[in-house]
Amino acid sequence: MPASTPARVLTVEDDPIVRADLRLILEDHGFDVCAAASNGLEAVELAREHRPDLVLIDLNLPELDGVEATRRIFGERQVPIVAFTGYVGDDSIQRAVDAGAVDHVSKPFSEVELVDTLRNVLETKRLDLERAAEDHYVRIAIEAMLRENRSEKEIVAAVCRMTGEPVPPGELSVALRRSAAWLRGLLQR
Repeated sequence: MPASTPARVLTVEDDPIVRADLRLILEDHGFDVCAAASNGLEAVELAREHRPDLVLIDLNLPELDGVEATRRIFGERQVPIVAFTGYVGDDSIQRAVDAGAVDHVSKPFSEVELVDTLRNVLETKRLDLERAAEDHYVRIAIEAMLRENRSEKEIVAAVCRMTGEPVPPGELSVALRRSAAWLRGLLQR
């Protein structure tokens, strides 16, 4: 998602006043509330239809509770989900995390806490995507060097240059040797 594009957020809240407040707060802070659901079943459908960048979901919902809606949404698409609840004393937050939620905001909430939490979750997602792309690039480079029968030392030096890590002194680590052997095994299949 380019920095100039506002993050698309699906809000899920059964209280219409809170739902309207969430829209105002989020839009005032540069988010695009692409849809708003009032129950868990609607949340699953709207997440499928709108493909938001983030879901903010109340855990105490009619039709389908927020934990099960989280499980279903996350089962279809790995989108960051932030739980939103007034019940912090029970195990609902842990159940939401187990279902796929990455963070939570407690009710009553402060505007700053809500916005900061959503921004932090989106930044984490962005960094994870960058790391995955870098890992993919490094994996492709390693495979190419293995096909060229480069030595482990040459591969380590090249990977260190690509990642900006220092070249390890002396012997290669056991983990690195296993990784190189595993990659060679894949290439020989």
